[in-house]
Amino acid sequence: MRSAVHRGFGILIIVSCLPWIGLAQQSATYGEEYALYQQIEAETAPAKRKELVLQFVRQFQKSELDPHVSYIYAQYLGQYQQRGEWERLGSEAEVFLRSRPGDANVAAMATDAYQKLGQPDKLVRFGTQLYSQAPSGATAYLLAKAYQSMNDTANFKRWAERTVQHAPNNVEMLLELVNASWREGDLAASAGWAEKALAQLRNVPADPQTNLARAFAHRAVGQNAYQQNDFSTAQDHFRRSVELDPKTDFGHLQLGYCNWRLGRADDAIRCFARAVALNGNSAREARRELYNLLRARYGNTDNAARLIEDAKRELGV
Repeated sequence: MRSAVHRGFGILIIVSCLPWIGLAQQSATYGEEYALYQQIEAETAPAKRKELVLQFVRQFQKSELDPHVSYIYAQYLGQYQQRGEWERLGSEAEVFLRSRPGDANVAAMATDAYQKLGQPDKLVRFGTQLYSQAPSGATAYLLAKAYQSMNDTANFKRWAERTVQHAPNNVEMLLELVNASWREGDLAASAGWAEKALAQLRNVPADPQTNLARAFAHRAVGQNAYQQNDFSTAQDHFRRSVELDPKTDFGHLQLGYCNWRLGRADDAIRCFARAVALNGNSAREARRELYNLLRARYGNTDNAARLIEDAKRELGV
């Protein structure tokens, strides 16, 4: 038995060819097919061999010998892959796929080429074709990233979800789903993906990068809890988020709201002051709430400037 093995962008495709002995004759033209295949096998000139393969797939709509022919053409394409000639690889793969659109080996090589070339429109065409023939997390991931680069949120989410079905520990895709759902206003879905991300991160060693990921996920869960008026749960998650990522003003702002709702006015004032001190997108809203709360609690805003300066020192800004 002979096998064709193709490796590209983390995808391993193995096409096992049946032994010649006992190969059933499924077509009335099998004799012609086999004669042309023998001619291909005997040909030593690469260019001529390629043309004979293309003649085969154009002449015969479908053949028992297709796996063998695909293997030969993949060998021919391999030279362009090895040399990094992505344009040539993509164009030559497309020629074959016009006659054999379901060929997983050649579709994988076309997908590889267009991923390297940064051509997401072609990548999704051949990647979708490849996935239908050989589903994998690696292909789903490439398709998700391609659709993301095209700002196609619906298709991005569809392929990101398939990615994590294959690879539940793909925290990158989980966090991207958190973000996409949040931007669409689906806080429940965002929190659901965030909880999955936190579960995967539970046993990952803490470092600056993973801490930012955890903080982001905690904010998503906290925001959904806040919208559900579960202020205690929201407070827990926003407190954890600012512990992990103390320089995100949104986390401090939302923690301030949680404390305010829970009757912890002085804690809320300090949170709002920190959000103002960080001077991010939430600073204007935080300043308004800080001044409103100071007036409600003390009848004046005399301490506002001092509170903001104290927060700056505390946060190192």
